[in-house]
Amino acid sequence: MKVNDMSVKEFDKTFGLVSSIDDEKNRFVNRIENTVFNAFTNNRVFGDYEGLFKQVCYQLGEDATELIRQNSFMRHSIPNFKTLTNKDFVQTLRVVVAIYNCFSNNPGKQRLVTNIVVDAIEKSNLNLGVKWADGIFYPTGDKFLDSELIDKSIALLDKFPNEKTDLKNALDNYYAKSPYGVVENCYIAVEGVGRQLLRNKKTLDNNREELLRILQFSKYWDKIFLNYLSYAHEYRRHAGENRHDLKPEEVEGFLYLTCLIIRATIRASEGQTK
Repeated sequence: MKVNDMSVKEFDKTFGLVSSIDDEKNRFVNRIENTVFNAFTNNRVFGDYEGLFKQVCYQLGEDATELIRQNSFMRHSIPNFKTLTNKDFVQTLRVVVAIYNCFSNNPGKQRLVTNIVVDAIEKSNLNLGVKWADGIFYPTGDKFLDSELIDKSIALLDKFPNEKTDLKNALDNYYAKSPYGVVENCYIAVEGVGRQLLRNKKTLDNNREELLRILQFSKYWDKIFLNYLSYAHEYRRHAGENRHDLKPEEVEGFLYLTCLIIRATIRASEGQTK
């Protein structure tokens, strides 16, 4: 390997240089400050920075007026986003998400943020415990399952925006360890996919036979799908009573099964249209 081809990450590994998770989180924060924060603050090509700063403050619930007043003695009265994070790792993640959301009508700027964030995560010597997907940071779980099931299922739902939102809401509730929202949003996502594919507004129960015909899988798969529906209905009927009794592993399994059903359903339907 040529020296100029060796990344800092590879250099550290080669020479056995070890860093702590706190060190790596601080380096991630520095990388974001040097790129995303400074780019939008200093480069006027990105437009109205004051407006962007106020929008980000609004999303975060910060007092933009007071922050600007406190910074009024500076050459540029609009503070850098650093004032919102104080070098804190989690706060930095929140600000990045808010910036990304502010550009919902500008895919080019969203891609810029995504490219920077992905690169910053990849340059870390340790697993930071987060990953970036569609403008949101998620805690990392099983890398294989997350990539093969969750990430690909979200990507497959690009043509199903409402159902994509439902699945992301389920993920948000799961990662927040909320007793609400995972099973419900998973079920709604599958129901919505069925409605879109069959072009009707029927419930998932009323669409199940037609969906099974689309899949054309074995009777054993049919039983899995029917038990999936029964589980969701049972949970919804007794959610107020037993929602706190569900084990995290059980909810996680339902989430992964939902992704598997979504992926299988969409791919099977695509195969029929070819």
